[in-house]
Amino acid sequence: MVTISSLLSKTFDLIGYFKRSPAERSMDFYEKGVKASGEGKTMDAVRHFTAAIDEAPNVSKLFHHRADAYAKSEQHSEAIIDYDTAVRMNPAYPDTYLDRGNSRYAIGDLEEAVKDFSEAIRLNDSWAEAYANRAVVYAEQGDAAQSDQDAEKARLLGVDQNRLNEMLNAVNSGTTAG
Repeated sequence: MVTISSLLSKTFDLIGYFKRSPAERSMDFYEKGVKASGEGKTMDAVRHFTAAIDEAPNVSKLFHHRADAYAKSEQHSEAIIDYDTAVRMNPAYPDTYLDRGNSRYAIGDLEEAVKDFSEAIRLNDSWAEAYANRAVVYAEQGDAAQSDQDAEKARLLGVDQNRLNEMLNAVNSGTTAG
């Protein structure tokens, strides 16, 4: 049963919500998106990040997070669109290049994946994961020398060697390492 006090409470909550700044509303949606993503509810996360973007359309991190949610739900083309936007807004953030490279790799765009991993490395030359990912792509392209060079650099930088070996072995045996 709906009471007058519950209706008034909801009305005041709405009034308070709309009195908040767009940045505050965006942060609320962002936090909901992060929570949904952490719970594996990727499409809920996409919806929340979209609402956050509607409130603060000039924040590259929001596009990056929505792209990550798309990527987690295997919607890599949509992810790449958002990663592209994030890169245009903040071209100096290496994580976006790494993540876009992963999505490009997932759809088989190996040349562009190498470019993204290379840019991530240019921006952060001590990032073991970027070297490891590029090593895998080079292996898939049949460039053993480049793959070995990047794999060794990744190992020196402390990458999980078992995981790297698993990924390289999967490429070399013609299977995928998800």
